[in-house]
This record gives sequence, C-alpha cells and structure tokens, in this order.
Amino acid sequence: MIVVAFSRVAGRLLVADPGLVRLQTALRAALACLLSGIACVAWTTGHHLPITLAALGVLFSMIAPLFVRDARRGAWFTTLLYLYLCGCANFAVAAALSRYPLAGDAGFLLVMFSGMLCQACGPRALGCAMIGVVTFYLGLYLHPTALEVGQSIALSVAGPAMVALVGRVLVPMQAARTLRLAVHTVTLRAERVLAAARTAQTPGMLTAARVSELNEAALALEEQLALLNPPDAAMLRERLVELEVAAGHNSFDTASLTAGHDPLRHAIDRLKEAARRQRATPAPPVVRGTRSAATWFGEIRARLAWLPAARATTAALLAMVIGHSLSPERWFWAVITTFVVFLGTRSRADTVYRGAQRLAGTFAGALASVLLALSLHDAPMLMAAAMVLCVFGWAYYILNAYAPGVFFITVLVGLVYGQLGFAMGPLVELRIEEVLVGCIVSFAVAILMMPLAATRHVEARLAAVLAALRQVVRLATATDAPADTAAASAAMRALDRSWHDLRVALRPLQTQRVFVWNPGVELATGSLLSCLHWARVLSRPNETALAVGDASDPASQAASVVHATSILARLDAMIARYQTSAPVSAAGEQVGQPTKDARYAPGMMPGDPGHAQTLAQLDGAVAQLAERLAHPNACMHKRLNWALRTRNA
Repeated sequence: MIVVAFSRVAGRLLVADPGLVRLQTALRAALACLLSGIACVAWTTGHHLPITLAALGVLFSMIAPLFVRDARRGAWFTTLLYLYLCGCANFAVAAALSRYPLAGDAGFLLVMFSGMLCQACGPRALGCAMIGVVTFYLGLYLHPTALEVGQSIALSVAGPAMVALVGRVLVPMQAARTLRLAVHTVTLRAERVLAAARTAQTPGMLTAARVSELNEAALALEEQLALLNPPDAAMLRERLVELEVAAGHNSFDTASLTAGHDPLRHAIDRLKEAARRQRATPAPPVVRGTRSAATWFGEIRARLAWLPAARATTAALLAMVIGHSLSPERWFWAVITTFVVFLGTRSRADTVYRGAQRLAGTFAGALASVLLALSLHDAPMLMAAAMVLCVFGWAYYILNAYAPGVFFITVLVGLVYGQLGFAMGPLVELRIEEVLVGCIVSFAVAILMMPLAATRHVEARLAAVLAALRQVVRLATATDAPADTAAASAAMRALDRSWHDLRVALRPLQTQRVFVWNPGVELATGSLLSCLHWARVLSRPNETALAVGDASDPASQAASVVHATSILARLDAMIARYQTSAPVSAAGEQVGQPTKDARYAPGMMPGDPGHAQTLAQLDGAVAQLAERLAHPNACMHKRLNWALRTRNA
C-alpha cells in the first residue's frame, strides 16, 4: 500500500514537473541556504558579531541555484562567479550610498532599470538582475559601516561555496537520470490521453486538453535534449513525434480508436524502449562557430527591453514616494513589488494578473506567518525547519506559479522578522500596505503606459502561430528542393513553441469571468489544436519525404495541389488580418508576417494517397479555423477575445 501511494505521488509530481527539474532546483536552494546559514550564523555567534552579517551569504545561496543551469562544468562555475560578483558589488555600492538617502534611492532605481533592461538576455543576466536588486536593497536597509561591509563580503564566501557543494556534489545534475525522468513525464501524460480517450464518450472534446499538456511535456523534453545532447537524441526525437501524432489521432481522428489497434500504446512503448537504450557515453561536443564582438553586442542590444524598463522604473519611482510616506524603513517592499510585477509581463492583462497573484500570495502568507511565528516562538529548531521549508516552496514555485511562490516568501520574511524580535502585527499590516501600494501603482502605470492591450497581445501571438503553421506547410509541400527533414522538424517545434506562447498569453484572460458580447462565437483553440495535429502528421519524416516521391497517382497529385493551395491561401488571409496587431521585432519585421519567398507555386506534388489525405484533413481544419476566426461584424475581434476570456479550453 505504501509503495502504491508513493508511486502515485511520484507520478503526479512528474506530471506537474517534467524531469523533476523544479524539485531538484528547490532542493538545492533549500540545502544551500541551510548550510550557508549554519556556517555564517555559527561564525557570527562564535565571534560575538551581529547576526546580520550573515544575510548576504544566505540570500545569495537562496537565489543563485535558480539561475545556475548550465550543463557544462566550466559554464556552471562561470555563471556562479558572475552572480556572486554582481551581488557583492551591489551590496558594497548600496552600503556606501546608504549615508546619502537621495543618492541611495537613485541608485536603487538605476539597478532596477538595468535589471529590467536585461531581463531577456538569458538566465545568467536575469539571475544577476534579481541578485543585484536584492543585495542593493540589503545594503541600503542594513546601513553597514565599512568594516561591516568587509566582514559581510568575507563571510558571504560561504554562499557560493555551499551552492557549489550542493549543486556539484550533494544534488548534482545527472544527465541520464534527468533525461529518463523527462521521458517518463511524457509517457505519463500520454497515458492520461489514452485513459481519457478510452473512458470518454466524445474523445475529441475531452482529450484535446490532455494532448496540449502532452505537447508541453514534449517541449520540456526537447529542451533537455538540446541541453544534454545525448548520443541517441535523433531517435528520441523521432519517437517523440510518433507519440504526439498517435496522441493527436485519439483526439482529432477518432477512427483510430475503432480500427482494432492501439497506436498510442505502441508509441508509448517505443519511446520507453528508446529511453532505455540510451548509452552511458556522452555525445561528442557540439562545435560552435566563433562570433565576432560586433555580432555578440548586436544580439545583446536586440534583446534589451527599453520600454518595459522605463515602465517599471516609473512605477518604482511612484511607489518609492508613496512607500516613504508609509514607512521610511520598509518602503522597499512597495518598490520591489513593482519590479516583480513588471518582470516578464507583455500586456496590461499580464500585469494585472501578476499583481493579483502578488496580492493573494501576500495576504495568505501574512496570515500564515503570524500564526507560525506565534506558535513556534519558543521552538527555535521548528522555526528553522519552517524557514527551510519556506525556502524550498519559494524556489519550487516562484518561476512557474507566482502566487504560491509569493506565499512562501511572505511567510519566510515574517518568520525571520519574528525571530529577530519584531512585533508581528504592525509588521504584517505594513507589508500588506506596501505591497498594495506597489500593485496599485503598477496597475496605474500599466494602464497609462502599456502600449499592448491584452486583446492585441493575444492577436499577435495568434498571428505568430499562423505564420509558423504556414512555414510547416510550405516546407512539407515544397517542390523546388528535396525534402529537408531537419528543417521540417525545426519548423514544427517552432509551431509548438508559438502555440505555447499563445496559451501563456491567454492565461490571464482565463481567470476572468466577464460578460460575453456574442455567446455564439465559437472558440478557435480546438481548431488550432486540430491544425497542429495534422501539421505534425504532415511534417513527419515519412510524410515529408513523400513531397519529392513518386507522383504515380495523378488524382492524388491534383488533390494535393488543390489542398496545399487552399491551405496557404487561407493562412495568408488570416495572417494579413492580424498583421496590424503584431509587434515589430528588433529586425524590423512584424511577428507573424510571412516571408516573401514563402509563396506556394503549384507544381509536382506527391501522388501518395496518404499524403493527399493528410493535406485534406489539414485543409478542413484550417477552413474551420478561418470560419471561427472570421465574422461578418466589424466588432469580431472584441467578441472573440471576450469569448476567449470565459470559455477557453
């Protein structure tokens, strides 16, 4: 019974966390924070020094494991070094400016602006931004002397040391195990698709969401394959596509369920067998071309987020002014709220959604922190255990589920202040007020300065999906060049990622129950999923190869030409409709805009009946999508987005 219960819990963890990557990261953060806390607190207590000298090292060991993700050992230690140098530099500068309040406030705004500016430059830059903001605030709050700054920095060496000990020795990244767990996550989600298809009376309606979840796990597995580069990556990718196609047939081609065979079960077994055949020897290193300094700086400059940085800094300035009036010592809670609310948001709805999560997590965490601080006040060991659990929960949720992450960090802050002897009632009340100020200011700035509304953001992501779908069809029906399997696979993964971006853009709207202007408007998500399935079937290696195969059947060849022309024409019309909503990229091209050479010229198409049938199914799905998106009334866009808010699957 215990084994069965443990197996079910492990299965649910894997379904929620592909490869258990988040679990391992949270475990590293909790262990590193615990070990560095023990070392630093023991040192300060033994030498009769203030316990606040341990704050820099403990904070670093708490945050750094979230952003040290490199697979190669050299890159791993390089990232750790960058994070540590950034934290120490910001702490020292903030300590020097803490004697000049205006200069310290201006420096804090500058650090926040720099962090928001570099948020899209990769995990290393994002980690430096987060650690820089937190350590700069720490230097302003503690007001340390020059001697205390030196002691804190010297003692903080325990932080990276413990992170290295935990990340490389105690809980190391094992490529083979991580890959096996990621494959197991995919197969578990495929089992859920199979179970839903067997028990549902209308499989297509009930398994579409399961297929989308399977696609999310497949993308996570693809990221692990790109990171770890195993020797049999090509075979795993082939088996993964086969599994996704079989799962899609259960949802969008119900004839496969009554044909007397079970292709999804067969695909699950083949993927498991491919994972078991993984060799222990590492794959040869990937040879990367050298890039010039101009190219490197050009890529970094293209990723800089100037407008989000300006919005976040404006909100931080307003929150700082209001926060100072509430508390000269706790104003940074309002300012940091604006930083995390604007971090990674792309539309007004994203900002409001993130702010609502922050408020919910803060309210719940404040109540829990009061209860725990009062009940564990006389039990220091239990208090320490609760703090470590809060660090674990924060690290597990903060990058994927913001509200639970805020809950755990709020409880942790309350426990720390309660252990230091602060009165919990006024402290909790002040934290809620400061966070509320930060959220309200963020909402106001987002409404006034955010150029991208939620509806336009969704339409831009939809345009990107349509453009990626068009590229898949173009490669699969190209007649002027041999079929390129690698290019077709890359185009299909680009389509999957654009679909993921669309789902993320829809997430804030899914939580809002608002009035539907036109209840008869059908959702487009089901048709989009059907298009993704048939595009995946079309882009499979055996299907793509048919594009240059023997045109032995003139009727099938003619049908393929008709369907391909119809598909591309409909996609062109839909892309043109949403081009005005698509944001302009750094290269000056609109997201979702088809390339000039992407036009289809009718020519020799494959004569295989299976290929023609796949194109016919995709043509029908695209036609249904165009019908659902198109509406004769001029207010179609508003009605579609209102409907998506309430009825999105």
